[in-house]
Amino acid sequence: MPDKKKSGNPLGVYAVASQFAFAVISPLLVFIVGGYFVSQHFGWPDWAMLICVALGILFMLCGGISHLQKLIRMYAKDDKEAPKVYMSREDNDYYDDYTNNKHGF
Repeated sequence: MPDKKKSGNPLGVYAVASQFAFAVISPLLVFIVGGYFVSQHFGWPDWAMLICVALGILFMLCGGISHLQKLIRMYAKDDKEAPKVYMSREDNDYYDDYTNNKHGF
């Protein structure tokens, strides 16, 4: 991933998208191909292939979430300060005195 926060290169978006796609697709493909190879070559039962597919989906989700968290940290707008709120306790209607009105309630 690039060290710069934001670059002026329009191809940077495609680079980030391709990195994300690789981080998501590669674990699934590795586990599917590996499960098929193990099932065919070593004669493992068919349910071992299903376990490999489930592990591939699990690693795919974990890799995608991890990559998205890194992208959010990298491209987050943290240079702005939070807006300051100036508020006193008297601004709330709870402290208003409505006892001296002409309706009496």
